[in-house]
Amino acid sequence: SHHGSIVAPVKLMEGVNPNTVWTWNAIGKRKGAWNLDETAPETEKGFLLNHLISELLPDGKTANADPVTGQAAWYDLRVRIEKVSADHAEPVYGTLKPPRSVARRPAILRYGKTPA
Repeated sequence: SHHGSIVAPVKLMEGVNPNTVWTWNAIGKRKGAWNLDETAPETEKGFLLNHLISELLPDGKTANADPVTGQAAWYDLRVRIEKVSADHAEPVYGTLKPPRSVARRPAILRYGKTPA
């Protein structure tokens, strides 16, 4: 975009408008986010689009966000796609450290179970 760039896997689909890029942005997580292990697949194979989106509209005053939810306005983001050779997503950000108030992550996560 005019605001930044990423390297990410892409798959072409017949069922999508040729002028539309569809993404499941939620799959990418920064290392340490959500108390995930640093080697979780979401941190290695996923990607984030947020830094491609400007905080403000071109007028420099108005938030570039949905007026109801406040979510970043990725739905009207213009991008250029070009083929590159890379076996990983970029950029890669440093690991987030959990706040002291967050319990230590167990080695195995189990839904509904308390850590031993």
